[in-house]
Amino acid sequence: MKYVLITGASSGIGYETVKEFLKNEYHVIGIDLNQNKELEESKNYTFFSGSITIKEDLENVAKYLEENNLTLNMIINIAGIHDMLSLIESDYEKIKRVIDINLSGTMLVNNTFYKYLASDGRIIILTSEVAKVDPLPFNGIYSISKIALDAYSQSLRQELNLKKQMVITIRPGAIETPLSRGSNTSTNRFASETNYFKNESVHFSKIVSKFAGKPMNATKFGKYVFKVTTKKKPKYVYNKHHNIGLILLGMLPKRIQCFIVKLLLNRKTK
Repeated sequence: MKYVLITGASSGIGYETVKEFLKNEYHVIGIDLNQNKELEESKNYTFFSGSITIKEDLENVAKYLEENNLTLNMIINIAGIHDMLSLIESDYEKIKRVIDINLSGTMLVNNTFYKYLASDGRIIILTSEVAKVDPLPFNGIYSISKIALDAYSQSLRQELNLKKQMVITIRPGAIETPLSRGSNTSTNRFASETNYFKNESVHFSKIVSKFAGKPMNATKFGKYVFKVTTKKKPKYVYNKHHNIGLILLGMLPKRIQCFIVKLLLNRKTK
């Protein structure tokens, strides 16, 4: 029996990835804040309620691995959050929470469970399409967390390459999940709460809705995650369902990017 540990296991990409590994006869150890009732009856699924940012929660999982003498074939880092914030206006605790979950939590997971990883085991880290483009206004803290997570993935890859173990980075675009739906909600919330960017945030909300594109089906993406991570010779980095508008904007010189964004957001609200 092969064992895989998956964070963010109860919803969205994590849930769909769990289902795909179970279907292919892996034993999945899932970590999330709450259990998904649809997975409760799965005989090859072991769930732990906890936060990836709390060391004691992860140590409970480590104790289970230790007591059952289990070796992990994969550690798949999916847990993450999105929030639309102003870097100069938002409450620091909100900013810190995004970094804690999207970056520090992932690092803590891999630090905690690496000693249980098989000698030919793999660590998979989901970052984002925004990890390779310049951040947009109000999406900055999310972009910062994912850019840093992408750099962490490469740094970890260099280390584990010395041990002949793989680190695979997957950078998904918009996927139809509670996270993507929540990003629309947080955009609208930011527009209603901001004091410094009232006019700009209204235009930003409209642009996000217009140019975000159609999200990829989460079930389809879960199958994709399984397919690429279980390949005999996978690539180091996978890009999937990226927004062409973001790619083209990111190719422009910084001055032109800033000019275009300012032109779009500084218009007077009708």
